[in-house]
Amino acid sequence: MINPITSTLTIVVIAMILAGSLYIVKQWEKAAVLRLGKIIGTVEPGLHFRVPIIDTVTKVDMRTQTVDLKGQSAITKDNISVGVDAVVFMTIESPEKIITQIVNYRDAVSKYAQTAIRNIIGQYDLDDLLESREEIAVKLKEEIDKLAKDWGIDVTRAGLQDISLPEDMKRAFAVQAEAERESRAILIKADAELQASSKLAAAAKNMQDPNAMQLRILSTVNDVSKDQSNTIILALPLETLRAAGIQGVASLSAIGSKINTN
Repeated sequence: MINPITSTLTIVVIAMILAGSLYIVKQWEKAAVLRLGKIIGTVEPGLHFRVPIIDTVTKVDMRTQTVDLKGQSAITKDNISVGVDAVVFMTIESPEKIITQIVNYRDAVSKYAQTAIRNIIGQYDLDDLLESREEIAVKLKEEIDKLAKDWGIDVTRAGLQDISLPEDMKRAFAVQAEAERESRAILIKADAELQASSKLAAAAKNMQDPNAMQLRILSTVNDVSKDQSNTIILALPLETLRAAGIQGVASLSAIGSKINTN
């Protein structure tokens, strides 16, 4: 007769073995199945069974991952030290390679990316570096991707988040920017004066007619006389009055009367 306790223990052990034989692979994962230490294949998301003790399962996250490269120091081609913040985006292409070819793939990508940043920035002068951020990011992505492919990793994108300069270089750039603004202001003012002088020259040419000149004088005097606080003394030669004509003399008389009244 079978001992009830023994049968209960047997059932519990079998249940535990069966429970340990079942595993779930999530939607964003892939799992590599190793039998006696050798990969026999990968499985897709879902519920799966493994042979107890003989099989082991290693899961790999297939989502896009980021590697932050903060505060990386590098020296430009013209020997200026800069700080660089960069980021690398990558996805896993081959779970088998990730498991068998590299121990810590994130750390490996980070270390290699740091070396690649220094090498690439060393090819640029500071001015070119500040103007070529997208170009440098593309080069960084291609450089990392060449090595990461061997590890089953696809580098989808790399970017430079920030390039920081030494304080003395920041001051130099500020002085340069101020000088450029002043230079532009001087050029704008010079262009305005040139246009104004052209207009004045054209006006002077039109005023060569004596009658036009006298009418302009009378118009100016009339405008000034509108302010009652002004005292105007006119000293015009007779030639001016004759050139202005009868109408001009009448206008002068009217203006004079107005001034005397005020």
